[in-house]
Amino acid sequence: MKIKRIPAIILAAAMLGTMPIVPPKTGLSLSTVAYAAEKLNAPKDFTAAVNGTAAVLSWSAVKGADAYRIYQYDKSAKKFVKLKTVTSTKASVNGLAEGKNYFKVAALTKSGSKYITGNISEKITVTVASAAESSAKTSGKNSAAVALAKKMGDGCNLGNTMESVATWLGADATPKDYEKAWGQPETTAAMIKSLKAGGFESVRVPVAWSNMMSKDGKYTISPEYFDRIDEIVGYILDNDMYCIINIHWDGGWWEDFGSSDEKVAQAAMDKYTAMWKQIAKHYKSYSDKLIFESANEELGSKTKGSSSMNESYERVNSINQKFVDIVRSTGGKNKSRFLLIAGYDTDISKTADNRFKMPDDTAKDRLLVSVHYYSPATFCIADKKSNSWGYSGSWGTEADYKTMRKDFEKMKKFTDAGYGVIIGEYGVCLNTDGEKYVMKKGTDKFFQSVKDLSSEMGYCAMIWDCSSWFNRKTQSYNYDFLKDIYD
Repeated sequence: MKIKRIPAIILAAAMLGTMPIVPPKTGLSLSTVAYAAEKLNAPKDFTAAVNGTAAVLSWSAVKGADAYRIYQYDKSAKKFVKLKTVTSTKASVNGLAEGKNYFKVAALTKSGSKYITGNISEKITVTVASAAESSAKTSGKNSAAVALAKKMGDGCNLGNTMESVATWLGADATPKDYEKAWGQPETTAAMIKSLKAGGFESVRVPVAWSNMMSKDGKYTISPEYFDRIDEIVGYILDNDMYCIINIHWDGGWWEDFGSSDEKVAQAAMDKYTAMWKQIAKHYKSYSDKLIFESANEELGSKTKGSSSMNESYERVNSINQKFVDIVRSTGGKNKSRFLLIAGYDTDISKTADNRFKMPDDTAKDRLLVSVHYYSPATFCIADKKSNSWGYSGSWGTEADYKTMRKDFEKMKKFTDAGYGVIIGEYGVCLNTDGEKYVMKKGTDKFFQSVKDLSSEMGYCAMIWDCSSWFNRKTQSYNYDFLKDIYD
């Protein structure tokens, strides 16, 4: 707990009890005096939205601040100099030079006609693309990664299957025991063939590798577990489909990345590194139709811990960079394999944030970015009218369509830069208020719109399914409208 120094005049008044509190003759209110007694905190979540040679800087408000001062690094003077003072939490800067520009911001408290400067923020870098780079972005839509996303067509997840975590199974559990633990049937070649016949060109296989992994600190994945994943991947590739494998929720160990205990955080990176080294080496000779995905939606808020948003973005970026470096270092077809980079929380808005960076790569045009789409959550996720944070039983208004288009357009920044876009999951839950699950009104419109917009913008969208839509036991669609959309 931080102890603040109490101004003497306030302390004296409190001790006397009956003595009125009179502000000192400084033009400051008592609340301002309290803040001025100690330097204001540095503004957090300092970021920039770049547009050509201009940028809009923004940051979180600081309690007690009357204004904010922007500092820009002067390369000739080799130091940060005052640029401007503003009273809001945003500032526009224009005429930026090509390359890297550096900024800081500090909160100010007014004292008479002067300002008292608080602690200064972390430095942020604002990069302005050269004319050549801007031209390259225009041609980015012709990259191999963008073309791949288009080829991948409609996709489907094998949900609640190889990512199932079931601690109750015990030490003698087999890979197929885990596969069926969350209610799905054993995956078969016929099942995958029926998905292909149903109109799907791609299958995402979420995986919980920790289910069968050594606990000696070496994180060795069981050969039997690899064998079962091999079989499922084989079914998909044998049908000339694209296949994505990842490290999914996997029991929730991702939160260790955000631990304040450095040993715990390092152990998380050690585990991540060991897993991807094994996975990459195991599949390095496989067809390039097999795509590795760095993570699931846990990469972001779940790995944040108590760090600031800027620090959290940096952590996400470093984990994704580690993933690319590991895979490329294993050689074979992994030198140029297409890799899918998980966005921040796999959330469109958070991934489109300029703080999210795609990794550097030794292979050209081989990276794609992954986001999920369950918006609005009150329609896509809330399954009961009694849901505490809201519920919507229908979708399909003009506003709904406009919002979805606006969301999808945010990802065009990636295709413009040459990165393919994968909507790795999307879906709508069934209403569970009654004895039977009931499909929400407008689900068909939602699915059709996701498909249409993805086709228009060159994205691959993959429906999340646990036999709610495509019944793996009967190997057929549960609703006729799905066949009309995908087949």
